[in-house]
Amino acid sequence: MPKPKVGIALGAGGARGLANLGVLQVLHEEGIPIHVVTGTSAGAVIGSLYSAGTDLAMIGRLAEELEWDDLTSFTLARKGLVSPDKIHSMLRVLTKDQDFEDLPIPTAVVATDLLTGQEVVVDSGPIALGVRASLAIPGVFVPLELDGRLLVDGALVNRVPADLCHKMGADVVIAVDVGWAPLRGRIRNLPDVIMRTIDVLQRQVAQHKSIQADIVLEPELGNVTITQLNRAREIIDKGREVALANLANIKRQLELACMSK
Repeated sequence: MPKPKVGIALGAGGARGLANLGVLQVLHEEGIPIHVVTGTSAGAVIGSLYSAGTDLAMIGRLAEELEWDDLTSFTLARKGLVSPDKIHSMLRVLTKDQDFEDLPIPTAVVATDLLTGQEVVVDSGPIALGVRASLAIPGVFVPLELDGRLLVDGALVNRVPADLCHKMGADVVIAVDVGWAPLRGRIRNLPDVIMRTIDVLQRQVAQHKSIQADIVLEPELGNVTITQLNRAREIIDKGREVALANLANIKRQLELACMSK
């Protein structure tokens, strides 16, 4: 009896996106195979590292040690406040400079073309470059100019790209939606203004775009903000918790899909 293809769509959310890692850890431990991976922004980072064969436990340890200074540096560029060079270099190392075509698991990440407002699916070429485009928060990170497009964070158009999993051939799609932190806290500077504005816009887009998945996992992250890398272990554990709580349902969905094949 043929087994169903399982796709996982990993959602955007800054530091909250580390919950994606906890979900993947549980699925791996339970022997649930993943045949298709899609991701946006933080989800693109975690998904691409998983597909590239990076050890999941090692990613967790690295996340616990990282600080924003390790990932960012300010720039005088006209189109952004933060250079992507540090993140890009780290991604190149962690993905072993592979291209999407080299991956054993079909993988795609989502970006937004700032010139047209259209969703752009990146599934070819250097992984590090595609992920760098997917997480380029407009106004904060310098956009990526690629093939006549100006690419920024895919969360503007598709926060949790479950629909893309279906298009790539998945029979059963598991989506991870890390949601948002409450809209509170002081707005102290220009980056805060930009981040809050994007947050509000994404909430509005999400109201009109349903997540097309068989199972949607929503980690209970409470007031964790998108910048709180210092809470990495807590965030990863919340991802593990929601995966374990839904494990029976996931296995049941796979059994049903197997019977219908």
